[in-house]
Amino acid sequence: MNRLVSGLFYDVMSLRLIAALEDMGVTELIVGRRRHTYLQDESAESVTDKLVGGNIVSYHFGSMTEGTTTPGMGSDIDALGCDETVNIMSEWPEWERGRRNMLMVKHETCSPQHYRLQEARDDLPLPLTQSYDLFCVTDHDGKIYRSNTQSEHLMRHATADNNLPYVHTGPSHSGSEIYDHVSAYRCRTLPAECESWFTRSRHGNWPTQEMQQVARELGCFLIPDGHCFSAYSSIEWRVSPSLIERHLMFSMEIIHVQCYVTLKLLKKDTINPYLNGNGKLTSFHCKKTLVYAREQLLPEMWTSDHLFDCIISCLILLRGWTFRGHCPHYIMDKVNLFDGKLNSKQRCRLHTILTKIIDTHLAPLASVKTDDLGHRLLHTLYTVAIWDMTPRRAVYQGITGFLSVDVNESQMKHVGFILCDAADRSPDRLCLYLHSLITQPPQQLHRHRSEQALCRLDAVKREYVFRHLQQHLASTAASICLQHGIQMGNRIWSWYDAAMNTDVASTRLKLASMLYCKGDLQLAADVLDDVERRYDKTVQAVCGCARMDPFVDKPHALFTKAVNEENIDVLSTNRVAYCVRFLPQEAFCVPPILHYEMVRAVGDELQHRDIIERVFMNWAIVDYRPFLHYLQYLTFRGLGLRHRQQQALRSLSDSSLDGLEHDHLFHLVTVLHLYAHCMAWRYVSTCCHSRTIRKTMLPTGTYRDLLEYNDAWKNINDFIHLRVLFVVN
Repeated sequence: MNRLVSGLFYDVMSLRLIAALEDMGVTELIVGRRRHTYLQDESAESVTDKLVGGNIVSYHFGSMTEGTTTPGMGSDIDALGCDETVNIMSEWPEWERGRRNMLMVKHETCSPQHYRLQEARDDLPLPLTQSYDLFCVTDHDGKIYRSNTQSEHLMRHATADNNLPYVHTGPSHSGSEIYDHVSAYRCRTLPAECESWFTRSRHGNWPTQEMQQVARELGCFLIPDGHCFSAYSSIEWRVSPSLIERHLMFSMEIIHVQCYVTLKLLKKDTINPYLNGNGKLTSFHCKKTLVYAREQLLPEMWTSDHLFDCIISCLILLRGWTFRGHCPHYIMDKVNLFDGKLNSKQRCRLHTILTKIIDTHLAPLASVKTDDLGHRLLHTLYTVAIWDMTPRRAVYQGITGFLSVDVNESQMKHVGFILCDAADRSPDRLCLYLHSLITQPPQQLHRHRSEQALCRLDAVKREYVFRHLQQHLASTAASICLQHGIQMGNRIWSWYDAAMNTDVASTRLKLASMLYCKGDLQLAADVLDDVERRYDKTVQAVCGCARMDPFVDKPHALFTKAVNEENIDVLSTNRVAYCVRFLPQEAFCVPPILHYEMVRAVGDELQHRDIIERVFMNWAIVDYRPFLHYLQYLTFRGLGLRHRQQQALRSLSDSSLDGLEHDHLFHLVTVLHLYAHCMAWRYVSTCCHSRTIRKTMLPTGTYRDLLEYNDAWKNINDFIHLRVLFVVN
């Protein structure tokens, strides 16, 4: 193709490719939202572990956190848990008393990027001479090294004990297909293999001196992953500069992100299918290609009308590596990223397909099916209508809605883990425990000063978690007061008030439930009216009890439209309503029918449930809308407001049917129990008009209490059974 013609063609196709990528959500706003969302989740996970006495600092890496993905890629979340209790030394003077110490040893059998970890004594800066567990391996030279198989061993046993799937990919061992979890230690000093990156000459001005200084301070991790060709891989640990790489990716402009996403789409739909499973080109290879191109190409090249040229340059760079048989690591010296991924024959096949893509001027992009990229390019090129293609606005709203639900659901899970840690305590001890958590001085996580943004986010997440804990603290303290007939102090009301902004409804519904149990029916009715005023069609129900999967349960359209505002924070607590959760210690603030929800774990039933279900098995948990109308039914019945009582019953029925239809009910059995209880009361009330049983003789409203009325119970039970079948079907 003539150079002038090809130049014009590249300019036009670059702009059209950018338009197609923007249609798929690869924009500055969406990338920022993705990054902010998963940094929030990372921070909340670290804060949660710190509050329960742990020392694991969590980090999220990969496409989801970097924002370099699209809805159709199906990217997972790469999570790294760094154990900060271990001091990794590069030399013996770095030994610290009171900590577990291990020395990085560059053994002659270690390949570049790999080390052995020699165990050290905890009382003196000397090597350990005697093994203390199964993962201490004694080498032929008598030195004791740490095996890298401990995380795999622990995860296999944990998943088996908790009825979870065991998923293993490289150094990742997890109980979920969505999360790739890696255990790690932080290097105290930067390994020698990284020094050449800071000192080598560069053609351009990227990365800047400031970026390099921050990168030096971020440091590296050691992850349990031996070299694929090593005979001693079980005792080798790989150096991972993941924080440095994330810092570099966060410095990229949107044009660089779009280039990287295009490379990954070609890898997914064109290159790897051509290899037919014989070897695999990974996103990591594409990332290294991008950062090398970012460093080598002039800044003037990285413009919207030169995107095709930049992609071609990346592919030429990658093709050259396949010809030489060596894909260099961007930061680590003398590392070949093709090792264990592609052999010489597979590299030849990769060289062939890369040549075809380059020579055809990226023509395979037109056949990429992921997110309809090929159709979007043709649609933009020929201006034809493709009616099955999702419009840009709908894509943006879908991504934002997913991120909002995902981060809210994750926050609730973290709070649940903290409460689970105290589940066996008595009510008074639970109050003391929760109060100690929310009043303890701030504990700084082991983050470096270069992570200032994350440190600020940690403080925000800490306050957010505290609001949820204050909700349970207030309810538990109120339950103690109701149990013993004690007057509630101002502190309990202040805890309720402090927790009001967790979401739209949950704290207010717990307050209304307490007021109903206390007998303040008019105050309870006022609170319930306030909750009903706050509800509108844009509110999204969110469950953090493992009943909701953000990757499957899509938020409703009105919610996604409402949260799609011009900001990166998608937490949106004023648009979500969490399910209402009561611990057994809060029993006296709960309507009696929900007491039976707190004794669901019978016999060996727990052994057949996974760990998440076990956590919530003895909690009373109900979706917010049905619980709102159920409380209204009880309250208005107590106030003698017959019309409003019947209206609440109709609303309870409507919310149950609506939730079943749109998959917004996450605790269906509990909701049916509440509905059946109201119908039972309605039936008994009808019977009272034609029998000698007086309404004043009726108990407070649980199924078993009604058993003493043998002549009425059989009919009630049959009626409930029929209504449940009707609702389910």
